[in-house]
Amino acid sequence: MTIANHVLVRNAQLEEWEEAIDLTIAAYQQYEESFGQPLWDSYIKNIRSQWENQENTQRIIAVQEGKLVGSVLLYPPQEGLYEKLNELIPYPEVRLLGVHPVFRGKGIATTLIRECAQRAIGAGSPYLGLHTSDRMPSAVRLYTRLGFERVPKFDFFGGDNRTLVEAYRLTLADNFSF
Repeated sequence: MTIANHVLVRNAQLEEWEEAIDLTIAAYQQYEESFGQPLWDSYIKNIRSQWENQENTQRIIAVQEGKLVGSVLLYPPQEGLYEKLNELIPYPEVRLLGVHPVFRGKGIATTLIRECAQRAIGAGSPYLGLHTSDRMPSAVRLYTRLGFERVPKFDFFGGDNRTLVEAYRLTLADNFSF
C-alpha cells in the first residue's frame, strides 16, 4: 500500500472489482467510436475477462477521498499473455491502466505506474512492460515521458488485424524514480 499525492494505492478487494471494471470502461470510452462497434464490444468483453481472471494478476487501484479514481492490472512474466503474441514476455506487464475521466491530469496514472514499477523491482525484474497503440496518443506520450522505450520484438496486430499494438518497457534500477 502506497500513499502519494493524497492518493491511496492498494490491491483491489474482490467486492471492488466491478467498480474497477466500470471505471476502466469509462476510461477507455473515448475510443469506442474509433474502434467501431464489433471491436469495441470485444474490447469490453476483454476488459471484463482480464479483471475476472483468477490467475496471478495483481489488481491495483487508486483511491482518493474514498473514491476509486484509477486502476491497473499487473501481470507476472508469462507466455501467451496476449492472444496474438505467443512469446514469453520476461518481465511484469502493465495492462488496462485507467483513470476516471474526471480525475485525469492529476498524476494518478503516474502514481499507478510507479506502484507497478516498485512491485516489479521487488520481484527482482529489471524491466516493466506494457503494450499500447497510436490509437491512444496521450498514453504513448505519458509512457515515453516516464522513460518507457519501444521493444518491437513484442509488437503484434490487434483484433482488427490493422492496429499495431506496440510493446514498451521501462528499465528499472535500484535508484528508480519518477
